[in-house]
Amino acid sequence: MKKTYLLVIMAAILAISSCTKVEYIAVTGRVLAEKEVPVTAGSFQLPITVNDVNKLVWKVRPVHNWLHVDDNEWKQNAYNVTVRYDSNESSMNTRNFARVGHLVVETYDGFVADTIVVKQRGITPSMKLSDVAVEASETKCLIPFNTNLTDVCRPGITLSADANWVQSVVYLGNGTELEVTLAANSGDERTANITVLFVDAWGDSHSAECVLTQKAYMVETPETPETPEDPENPETPENPETPENPETPETPETPENPETPETPENPEQPNEPSSEPQNVK
Repeated sequence: MKKTYLLVIMAAILAISSCTKVEYIAVTGRVLAEKEVPVTAGSFQLPITVNDVNKLVWKVRPVHNWLHVDDNEWKQNAYNVTVRYDSNESSMNTRNFARVGHLVVETYDGFVADTIVVKQRGITPSMKLSDVAVEASETKCLIPFNTNLTDVCRPGITLSADANWVQSVVYLGNGTELEVTLAANSGDERTANITVLFVDAWGDSHSAECVLTQKAYMVETPETPETPEDPENPETPENPETPENPETPETPETPENPETPETPENPEQPNEPSSEPQNVK
């Protein structure tokens, strides 16, 4: 009865400021209540009331190092515990997202060890994917991925595709790209939806999606030279035009009585040799 009585009182005190968001971090014992605090540093009072004749001994112990308890000594009576929390603001060098811390309420005899969950705000995760189209023969491609998530957030990131020809999707960790391995396409154009899901420390989901298009397979055939078409009535070249009265070259004029050379009337004939032998003295 001591254990039940103490915890019921604490849960009732914190119910006014508790948060209804689902908590996924493993806790010690039961979750008595949840407390949501702003991103800036601050503190709150945790009143503990013990109504027990045996004066149950208890204390509050912070589990995470950004939570602090001013007086975490063992106590027996009702007490207002002051809980301080550090800032979760981001800077030029750090990006702080929402986080969760635990305060464990435990008794000296070990019967009670339950948890108060403290949730602190941070920057909102942002993610954006860009659609990509690849050739049918490509088996790897990169998808632009714009996000403010860091490597610390990697355990909360889930990558998926809704087509079995997408073999794997990997976050490269540089905050700019996803690497996709896919099967070559031997058919028509096809598409797949690529999804990035991030679950933050509060259990809230943030997602981004894009379309990956793989073009259709095209069979390359060698080009054949084109043959000229034979027209049914091929045109024949036109005959060149001939002039109506072609000019003929002029012939030289022939004199009417051309002079002929004169021949002598009795031309002297040379003596023919005699056939008879002559007497030589």
